[in-house]
Amino acid sequence: MPQVNTLFSRFQSLRNQANEDGWFTVIAIEDLPHKLGVTQEGFPMFFVRTNSSVSFVQNIIREILSVEYNVSCKLIDDDGNEQEDTFSIITLRSLDSPLQSYFVEIFTMMLHKLQPIPSNRELSVEVENLIAIFDALSSPPKKKIQGLWAELLVIEQSTQPETLVNAWHSSPSAKYDFTMGKDKIEVKSTSSEERIHKFALDQLNPSQNSNLLIASTVVRESGPAAEGISVKGLYNKIRERVNAVDCQLRLFTIIAETIGNDIAKLESIYYDYTTATDFLEFYDYHEVPSIPKEIVPPLVSEVRFSSNLTGLMDVRKEESPFDMNSSPLFRSLI
Repeated sequence: MPQVNTLFSRFQSLRNQANEDGWFTVIAIEDLPHKLGVTQEGFPMFFVRTNSSVSFVQNIIREILSVEYNVSCKLIDDDGNEQEDTFSIITLRSLDSPLQSYFVEIFTMMLHKLQPIPSNRELSVEVENLIAIFDALSSPPKKKIQGLWAELLVIEQSTQPETLVNAWHSSPSAKYDFTMGKDKIEVKSTSSEERIHKFALDQLNPSQNSNLLIASTVVRESGPAAEGISVKGLYNKIRERVNAVDCQLRLFTIIAETIGNDIAKLESIYYDYTTATDFLEFYDYHEVPSIPKEIVPPLVSEVRFSSNLTGLMDVRKEESPFDMNSSPLFRSLI
């Protein structure tokens, strides 16, 4: 897959080149027959070659995205090569530079999932996924960015990040952050000196056969020049170690669903990476101070409390009785 930053930089150089007589100036996408171009307004647009299979797919015109199938186009690339052919055109109707960068990155990944020349029907499936991502990026955030950053840190610190990405919650409001069958991990962060975290009653009262670890770390705002790293920085570090395109897309999709229209914070807020990694520990939930569910009156609900985890034993230590090899999820933390 080509370097997305390079592709986006090349796209930016197209912005001031006007399209005359119906010709679009485009750049090639490495290893694929598709092109990336720009509208006269400066919007990024992908020209996707599709095969000749007969399948009617309806065009989509949304506030931020438009999709037109089977459009006759005249293209000229940055080497001066001309091409007239039929393409499907996917356009991001936004001049926001970070949003444009993510559009180029995400849709390029999607194209690499498909066969080199997909059918319109196959393309339409990825387009629906693309629309879902950008709808999420225009919605209110579902979790504070500190919590998202801490979850990404757990993935980044693991020896098998793909395992954790695939186990990551599909919804930010899920009961646990990572779930693989009966094995679960809940991530908590604090900026205080003590490991005091807030829990919902159900979080520390899982089903009888569940195995649950509580990940705890200290997350403090920092600057980029002082051991700081942003959400985008952690995302980049994880993506470099994840080979499967489906896994890369899942990673960004969950970030988008969590951060919503706070997208600017992905690159503008930094947290102390060294402190967070030094203080990252994992605890058996049985050891965490909690309230037994059976003592809560039947008509009482939404019980929440704070627990101090200071002094608990990290289950990764040799003297811990917890079996870290009991599942692929926990093994990925060693």
